Amino acid sequence: MDVKNPFVAVLAALTISVVNSWIGYVVAKKASTKELNAFMAMVFGSLAIRAIVVVSLTYVGLGVIDLDKVAFALTFSISAFVALMVEVFFFHFSMEKQKQIQLRNVKRPGKKKNLTY
Repeated sequence: MDVKNPFVAVLAALTISVVNSWIGYVVAKKASTKELNAFMAMVFGSLAIRAIVVVSLTYVGLGVIDLDKVAFALTFSISAFVALMVEVFFFHFSMEKQKQIQLRNVKRPGKKKNLTY
């Protein structure tokens, strides 16, 4: 297969972006059960490691293998942005759901139950 083909560059960029986002999701999901300090260490530690791996793979793809630069850069930028948006919305809505569950379990002293008039 010709590596100068833009389709190869698009597939490589999408693969890198999707795998990076999936690993970030898995780590964040596992870290969400930990206390705050452990959560921050796991999330930011994986972020640093994933950034190094992504930069290395991008260097190999663009510098060594010589993929189509425009196709790779555009696809990677757009897919990383979309994946980040999806990840932020997912965690936002899951935290809102958790907050609603916790609020339902709070006893409110001023609220009377089963009042009949």
